[in-house]
Amino acid sequence: MYPKFFQPSEFEIFTLEDKIVEVPKCNVLFEKWEGIPLKETFGGKPVLAVRDNPKFAELAIMEVFIEDGWEARWIETYGRNKKSPIHLSNWADKKYKYQSHNPIQNENVIKIIDRIALLNNDSFSGCWDVLAWKNDKFIFAESKRTKRDRIRSTQINWLKAGLDFGLNKENFLVVQWDFK
Repeated sequence: MYPKFFQPSEFEIFTLEDKIVEVPKCNVLFEKWEGIPLKETFGGKPVLAVRDNPKFAELAIMEVFIEDGWEARWIETYGRNKKSPIHLSNWADKKYKYQSHNPIQNENVIKIIDRIALLNNDSFSGCWDVLAWKNDKFIFAESKRTKRDRIRSTQINWLKAGLDFGLNKENFLVVQWDFK
């Protein structure tokens, strides 16, 4: 189901109310960007080298899905309050507010994320980083750098809302990454 590069090798354990949910998790390594530094790193995000281009982890993850035949977007909720998130497919080296929104055109995908948001206290807060879809497959992937990031409570709430909506744990993937 997952792209070959993201084959799960373990699980991230979540406690949701009275039940334990084991979400698939993979561990991957990326090259560090050594080229001309980006001026705008969205608050100091690490920059990866992907095919000789600087990318944030979310975009690198998105591109792995796309290379495997999926459609995907980086879903960013920062500064959006309860409004719909911005859908990113690239990062121009300029401030966040000037990034290009690349809206998802698939109405079924939009309905799913809107309904999950409704179950999530009518909010997109905590939506996982990358949304990928292919035919009837649908995956939320969360990017976490090894020993630097942790799952936030809002992301647990999004997972719970997704499961309440009817998704299963295989519709979620924790991508734990670090530099080679």
